[in-house]
Amino acid sequence: MLHSNEFLTPRLTGKRFDDHTIPLDLLEDFAALEELFIEVAKWIYLNENPDRKRVPRGFTNEVALKLSSIENGSAVPKIMLVTSFIGLFPNNNFEYYEKARENILKSIDAANRGEEVTRYIPDNLLVYFNRIGKRLRDDETIDFSPGSGLQAKLNRTTRRKLVLASSNIHEVTIETMIRGTIPEADKSKKTFTLMTNSGQRILAKLQGVHSTTILDAFNSYESKTRVMISGLGRFDKQDRLVSFESIDHISVLDPLDVPSRLEELASLEPGWLNGEGIALQKENLDWFAEIFETNYDPALPLPHLYPTPTGGIQAEWSSFTHDISLNIDLPKKSAFYQSWNRISDELDELTLKLSEDSDWQLLNQKLTQLYKE
Repeated sequence: MLHSNEFLTPRLTGKRFDDHTIPLDLLEDFAALEELFIEVAKWIYLNENPDRKRVPRGFTNEVALKLSSIENGSAVPKIMLVTSFIGLFPNNNFEYYEKARENILKSIDAANRGEEVTRYIPDNLLVYFNRIGKRLRDDETIDFSPGSGLQAKLNRTTRRKLVLASSNIHEVTIETMIRGTIPEADKSKKTFTLMTNSGQRILAKLQGVHSTTILDAFNSYESKTRVMISGLGRFDKQDRLVSFESIDHISVLDPLDVPSRLEELASLEPGWLNGEGIALQKENLDWFAEIFETNYDPALPLPHLYPTPTGGIQAEWSSFTHDISLNIDLPKKSAFYQSWNRISDELDELTLKLSEDSDWQLLNQKLTQLYKE
């Protein structure tokens, strides 16, 4: 007979969970969590029974973690532990799964507190954390024990500590997205090289449904064709991307792709303009890249971007009748909009707050109207 017990109710927080749902690509992380519970339970049993060389036959039979529902706040999956009963009594191995839960929660708590995690999980089992939470984003956390007093909160920082606490692991798997060109492809070795906008070269596998897109980008390398690759990347202890474990998506980018152009502008040194010219701050450029991608109407033409001597950006468009510019003050998160009608000589000017959604809507409306004329 099988029996279900409520086992875990972790709380997932972050923008993606605000609608009380969980993206499907995160569910495979919970499958890895199930494997970790079983391995830790086996490790505890053998520690408590030093005269045994292996766990009893059937120790892991008919044991599973199952998702029964998702509750509000932001998203709270209700995870049940399903085990077999002997008559009316639980299987003897049940207590080891409860102990495994406590040890896993304490290991995450120890990582957050900067304490030794191998007190709770052996060195060789820490590799499971390279699969659990690998698709968490910067603003996301899984709190495995909300309200308990434990800091069992798994995020990108905690994962990194847990994975690299193992003496056998030197790379952390993290979901990533990166832009660059493809200067090399080798069909015989089934590999290609992605060169990032900063000049770093990353070797990846040439296979699967993405091969055609990759080879097309390679064949037009001289035209500076850029691509955006998203997938699971392997990062070394210096937090440097060294390879791809898998590629989810690859897209050929518009020649005027704004995040790519901003990455180029980030490399400008102080004095870039004949000894003058203020270098642009990377954190300001990252902010603008994100807010532009979020708010700019994708149906509109992309602007040409130029650096200004004062450390800002000038965006420029040209329609059949108008020359349009947006002088962007990055530190102040504001912009001065100006459009000039080359036929009537009329001028339209206004100041926009780029942190306001309504001002982005106003910009989109003005550009849409001008490109209709």
